[in-house]
Amino acid sequence: MGNTTGRKFPKVVTLGVIVLLAAAVLGGTACRQEPPPAAGPPEKITLAYPTTMLSVLTHIAYRKGYFLAEGLEVTPQLHPFGKPALRAVLDGKADLAVVADTPIMFAVTGGEKIAILAVTGTSRRAVSIVARRDRGIAKAADLKGKRIGVPLGTTGDFFLDSLLTVQGIDRRKIRIVDLKPEEMLNALRQGKVDAVSIWNPTRRKIEAALQENGVRIDDDNIYSDVSCLAARGDYVARHPETVRKALRALLRAETFVRTRPAEAREITAALTGIDPSSVREIWGLYTFQVLLDQALIVSLEDQTRWAVRQGLTPRREVPNYLDFIYTEGLLAVRPEAVRIIR
Repeated sequence: MGNTTGRKFPKVVTLGVIVLLAAAVLGGTACRQEPPPAAGPPEKITLAYPTTMLSVLTHIAYRKGYFLAEGLEVTPQLHPFGKPALRAVLDGKADLAVVADTPIMFAVTGGEKIAILAVTGTSRRAVSIVARRDRGIAKAADLKGKRIGVPLGTTGDFFLDSLLTVQGIDRRKIRIVDLKPEEMLNALRQGKVDAVSIWNPTRRKIEAALQENGVRIDDDNIYSDVSCLAARGDYVARHPETVRKALRALLRAETFVRTRPAEAREITAALTGIDPSSVREIWGLYTFQVLLDQALIVSLEDQTRWAVRQGLTPRREVPNYLDFIYTEGLLAVRPEAVRIIR
């Protein structure tokens, strides 16, 4: 695609930058003033995002009216996970999408013209294996020879393969079953699979259903789930101000999560379908922050090498992911949130 870095898009200093810098002098980040309401009729956009924990900032920005305050009339398009949300953008059925980095990696290596606008959430324990104890599974090593359900091409897929590698289990020694999150519980109950690799809220619901027969296998050290705001590169080129408006709305949501966490959890419970007490228990596993940092590039490169090694992509080399990260939007509204080394 055409370069989506500063070589392609000019840097623009907006009123949002002036307001944010002035507020930082007066009161610091926590006390930043909000920009004035947008003048004129709002711009209509469609935003596709999943009903998962890592969509928290997006959903709060919608529910609290922050998008509208920035001049965007958002039509939310909800999906069970991020991969179909990104597909909606690529098919021209949505303008922006919230999606994890794994589907983005597959889209880029498949030749799609993607622009990553920001990271909006991270977690080192968003994805886990949930298995049936009565199938002889009590620990990661017991996965050898088992049938494991996973949505292929997602973070669950990458986490599973990483866990197998750490355990010294050849991927060919297990049977991978491609399952959508909403299919997993029935597949486990009916014995079609012995375990699944999945994220919240599906993970939490499966654990509750299996009760004592369920066992969860985690590994905080092999993968950090990253949720991104993304769009087509040509859309970003035509709508740079739309990008800035969306990012300002998400930054408002970030402040809301930090200053009013109890209300943020209530909104999250309604989005994910997890009961409020469970949301409270897992809340600390997630970080909700709008930024662009070097860890994103490292993660995308690591996953590309995995996909090439496993023959999951036709691409044989790691692309320059700087060409697929649009920094100009976040530089305009919160420059200190851009921490990418060029």
